Amino acid sequence: MSNPFKIIKTNPLHEDIKAYAVACRLSREEKVSSGELRDFAEELMDAISASCVRQGAKVLGHIKAYLVYETGFLHAHTLGEPGDVTVDGRDGDPVNHFKLVINSVVYGLSEEALKEATESALKNLRSKFGFLRESSFI
Repeated sequence: MSNPFKIIKTNPLHEDIKAYAVACRLSREEKVSSGELRDFAEELMDAISASCVRQGAKVLGHIKAYLVYETGFLHAHTLGEPGDVTVDGRDGDPVNHFKLVINSVVYGLSEEALKEATESALKNLRSKFGFLRESSFI
């Protein structure tokens, strides 16, 4: 019988794959429409992927974001080049706050570079859209 706790060696081809995730609550005084949330999500995916490419990423594995609020949710993702973004979900009523979860998986960047690419893109777009980062969950 095989040991279920046996340590599996990492495939050397996977050693350069890094992941970074963040979850936070964003808000602003002026309500945000679902269309503006879609724009934010799309621009965020473009900004993260472009930042990763600038920093030397060899392959963008999967960069995705979830925006969840009282009456709706959005899922944005990109699997390749900046500009190749899909935003799906259910639009809801305008809101003052929402939960954002980002997960970036990239080949060819250090963990620190991937974190910097994700966080700097988020910071720049928060500023552009006037969002405050109230709290982090991860």
